[in-house]
Amino acid sequence: MKFTFITIFPELINDFCKEGLLAKAVRTKKIQIDTINPRDFTHDVHQTVDDAPYGGGEAGMIMKIEPLAAAIRKAVGKNKSNPSTSSGRWGNGALVVLLSPSKQIFNQQLAVKWTKLKHLVLVCGRYEGVDARIEKYVDVKISLGEFVVMGGEVAGLTILEAVGRLLPGVIGHEVSLAEESYGERFKLEYPHYTRPEIFERLKVPKVLLSGNHQKIKEWRKKHSK
Repeated sequence: MKFTFITIFPELINDFCKEGLLAKAVRTKKIQIDTINPRDFTHDVHQTVDDAPYGGGEAGMIMKIEPLAAAIRKAVGKNKSNPSTSSGRWGNGALVVLLSPSKQIFNQQLAVKWTKLKHLVLVCGRYEGVDARIEKYVDVKISLGEFVVMGGEVAGLTILEAVGRLLPGVIGHEVSLAEESYGERFKLEYPHYTRPEIFERLKVPKVLLSGNHQKIKEWRKKHSK
């Protein structure tokens, strides 16, 4: 599966993906990760991607639509001037996601659904916001929750990890995906313990030391929320 980040900080994405299971997934070609910088589609010496908002009265700058739209076209391999104005879908098996405050919140069910995609394009906003006309060029606006961060890169990397770990061959112990938090069987997974058996008077529940697999299974089900 291919993930493309549209971001003015490509090295932030590239550096993050050099470690851990993501790095291994890229190395073994389970995942392809690309970055496209909107600054590459500007035409001034300063490579300007932001401007003052129409109407005034706001403290921050707004990301310009021209470089973002051009970067999206590059990502999905389309050269036409506009996508379908009815749906904004570009085709080519790609889903274009704008990371922005939204009523639609990313969750595990979306992560599972998106594993069926060939290409996920993650548009990372910055500054005070993005020119609202960009919504005609994306398929969906997604938020991680009711809080504000400095840019969409962290949100995009979170989605990359959530979706990427579900792809075949990315997680070493794929059986662990069957009974994890936010899965179909349980909302929150049961508590986990490992050695030592006692730490500062805090003990591992006796049932987990019993070797009785049926009782352990019942305990885990009881303690899943």
